[in-house]
Amino acid sequence: MSLLFLSFFAGVLTVFAPCVFTLLPVVLGGSLGTRSWRKPFVIIFSLSVSIFIFTFLLKVLSLFADVPQSFWQIVSGFILVVFGIVTIFPELWDRFSYRLGLSAKSNQLMQEGSEKEGLIGEVLVGMALGPVFSSCSPTYALIIVTILPEDFSTGLLYLISYTIGLALTLMLIAFFGQKLTSKLKWAVNPHGLFKKILGTIFIILGIGIMSGFIAKFENYLLSSGLFNVTNIEFNLLENMEDNKTTTNNSGEQVELSVKNPYKAPEIQGIEKWLNSNGETIEGLKGKVVLIDFWTYSCINCIRTIPFVEGWYEKYKDDGFVVIGVHAPEFSFEKDFENVKKAVGDYHITYPVAMDNDFATWKAYDNHYWPAHYFIDKEGNVVHTHFGEGKYDESEMVIRYLLGLDNMSDVENKDVNVPITSNQTQETYIGYNRIERNSNYSQIAYDTQKTYTADTNLSSNMWSFGGDWKIEGERAIARANSTITMKFNAKDVYLVLGAEQESKISVKVDGQLQHLGADANENGEITINEKKLYKLVHSDEFLKDSVLEITFSEGVAAYAFTFGS
Repeated sequence: MSLLFLSFFAGVLTVFAPCVFTLLPVVLGGSLGTRSWRKPFVIIFSLSVSIFIFTFLLKVLSLFADVPQSFWQIVSGFILVVFGIVTIFPELWDRFSYRLGLSAKSNQLMQEGSEKEGLIGEVLVGMALGPVFSSCSPTYALIIVTILPEDFSTGLLYLISYTIGLALTLMLIAFFGQKLTSKLKWAVNPHGLFKKILGTIFIILGIGIMSGFIAKFENYLLSSGLFNVTNIEFNLLENMEDNKTTTNNSGEQVELSVKNPYKAPEIQGIEKWLNSNGETIEGLKGKVVLIDFWTYSCINCIRTIPFVEGWYEKYKDDGFVVIGVHAPEFSFEKDFENVKKAVGDYHITYPVAMDNDFATWKAYDNHYWPAHYFIDKEGNVVHTHFGEGKYDESEMVIRYLLGLDNMSDVENKDVNVPITSNQTQETYIGYNRIERNSNYSQIAYDTQKTYTADTNLSSNMWSFGGDWKIEGERAIARANSTITMKFNAKDVYLVLGAEQESKISVKVDGQLQHLGADANENGEITINEKKLYKLVHSDEFLKDSVLEITFSEGVAAYAFTFGS
């Protein structure tokens, strides 16, 4: 139940994330101009319901999947602008109601009409903000992307917990705001200066949402390090597992991350095997097994392969088995010939299972690439490790489970993953998971469109230039189209593919410099298969360098990854 609490805490933290922080004047504005609890409660409750409904419809039922995000931005922004105008000029609603016959002469009906007008406005404001408040939290993303599709009831519970945390925090802030203004008569005057200021803020934010400026401002806050509360969540997610320390026969301590070992789920739903005719957990009892979830275009996975292969070669005669469960991130990674070639290119000799439908992935409740599950001789999962690094600890676990005492044989004791906190994060090109893109509000789903390259990018932002067809998991270029990115890293990788041999050209800060292993001296890279290509390499960390990629006709771009 630790993720249930974390989901609630993530809702609390989301209030201080850029995607919410910039909109707090709208959410809480109602509480600062009234003595009634109804207005802030209705706005916040409507917002919470809106978040829940939009998550359910768009993410779970996949309804409105073809409706561009820009549509929701325009709708939300328009409602806020109208609400702002009515707040500044309340007599407009009275005239509108009168012309439509909504007002009456009697004081009672006028009061009821006024209450109805207020209630409708408050509900509309709250509901309008729901689409804007999406993807503010890594915990929220974990719930939507991984838990809901696999375990609907659990994911629904976590989503409710997240929404409650968000709503309660907003209500608490509204309470103190109302306490402050309750003594100020000018704050509750519907024709006063304070109401006009609030209305102006609503209009400015509405225009900002419609134009995409708010999204750019949020990205600026994140890239500058301000309000980066998501780091707190990432740290909590990484440390949810309790560690258990044990010792080997020589008295040396070995940490096992699984506090309560559990029976390893069976390998299932495998489409094809490489380097094996098929393996089962039941058939491997008596051996120590490492289940390695990976995919061949993932740079983090690629960097772990030499270590995993090294362990296999070193300990296979002692009863150690590795099963590489290949779970595809992109559709081309489901192709047997592509995976077979990658297995050969990376010199993998241990069994590899193609888990194209994620059956084994789901059985292990896995959420990461790469992910290592260590299984003892009795068939129990006793240790896990996610991501790169800690290779010496992993080898110590292998030796401990095999009953090998001499830990001095452990290699790679000083190997760490040199990643700086300022490094640009993994960046997806397709609209399903697109982030930090300056063209975002103009994107046309699955349609050819001409985009204007942004020449004034903020740190870690990127943009399309020229003619592109942007699909769910990739973007397909027309001749001479570009992608420009302001990045922070030593190495830049990009997953690319093409139906026929094509080329891209690369420049860093306008020069043929810091070229990666796949580029020739002219900065050209030949795209002859669907895989990860190394575009940039520098011995020094490049800060806010500008990468410009020019594409040939038909080249598809999937995702950037970075190294330092």
